[in-house]
Amino acid sequence: MLRKYFILPLLMLICMVPFISAQAASSTEITSVRTATRNDANTPFVRTVLDISGKVNPRLFIDKTGRYVTVTLPNTKIAKGVDTECSSNRNVVSDITLTQRSSGTDINFKVPHAVTKDDLKVFTLPGTDNAKSASRVVIDINDKSGKIKQWRHWDDDKIGIASTTKDKNNQLKQSAVSNAATIPSYAGSQSYNLTKGLKGKVICVDPGHGGTDSGAIGAKSQEKNITLAISKRVASLLTNAGATVVMTRTTDVDVYAPNDGAVEELQARCNIANAAKADVFVCIHIDSFSTADAGGVTAYYNSKTPYDYGLAKYIHDQNMQATSFPDRGVQTANFYVLLHTNMPATLLELGFISNPAEEDALNTEAQQQNFAESIVKGLADYFDHNGN
Repeated sequence: MLRKYFILPLLMLICMVPFISAQAASSTEITSVRTATRNDANTPFVRTVLDISGKVNPRLFIDKTGRYVTVTLPNTKIAKGVDTECSSNRNVVSDITLTQRSSGTDINFKVPHAVTKDDLKVFTLPGTDNAKSASRVVIDINDKSGKIKQWRHWDDDKIGIASTTKDKNNQLKQSAVSNAATIPSYAGSQSYNLTKGLKGKVICVDPGHGGTDSGAIGAKSQEKNITLAISKRVASLLTNAGATVVMTRTTDVDVYAPNDGAVEELQARCNIANAAKADVFVCIHIDSFSTADAGGVTAYYNSKTPYDYGLAKYIHDQNMQATSFPDRGVQTANFYVLLHTNMPATLLELGFISNPAEEDALNTEAQQQNFAESIVKGLADYFDHNGN
């Protein structure tokens, strides 16, 4: 009888082991999904990025018609609050849906034009935060419609990098430019500089908004004008320190074209920094909120390189010494310009235009100069610490 009572719990425990293992494996979650249209490659494409709380090995399936693509993420589940339907550029992807299954999650793409495996790329990257266990799954689907225009900058063929090919001797050579737009080709190796000092550094300064895009609007001013005023002061100080400054705009204009889409506009700013092989990218914005009591200064970064956080932190520390605005800290974000620049980048929100007191201060030469000087001091700190 005792033997019977001993064996029964043992059998129950053995039966539970697969259940426990499956439950542990499924604890990996999809925490967010985002899409973007990339027009800076020789073939434009739609990129879908999924943030994952753990490691995962994606599997790609294409049906016989080429109109349905599924990427399966084994042993994952959809985190609470994550949308299971996503919108994208309908010239490339008609629908994106996430389907939860007992064995994992399917990311389903319906495309308007048949695709093959040569039209897709699926790969993983490290996570955007500092958690070593996190990862990103990237799914690229090429444009088969021919309707997405490649990047242009006011038809200026001097902006950009001509794509490169290899000749019969395996030597890189510049391809002939067949039209006014040159398409950047980006090296996989690090091209940014981390040595001490501002002298000789290439720094891209991006005044937020401009032209037909006013940005946030306050009681007496527009974001685009404040960001440009501060950026021009930053550029002047950096030039005096021996740096080479590349500005995405120096006047009140759209960087891509008037009344353009967000992706085209933001990608054009990234292209300018990438084409110049800038050592850092600094994007300057002014925040806004629905109520007048919100205020403060924030620095955003994305850990696409080991140095983005340091860049944001050193500048933010100096910014907080240049103002009495509240400190909203250094925060991680998936802003387009942080993700699509090749070098360490930060996006600065230098107060709230919706806050009357902060708007008044931001429109004074004194506060604009203080912020400009603090940004340059932060950049000097960043390079003096080799980005760490």
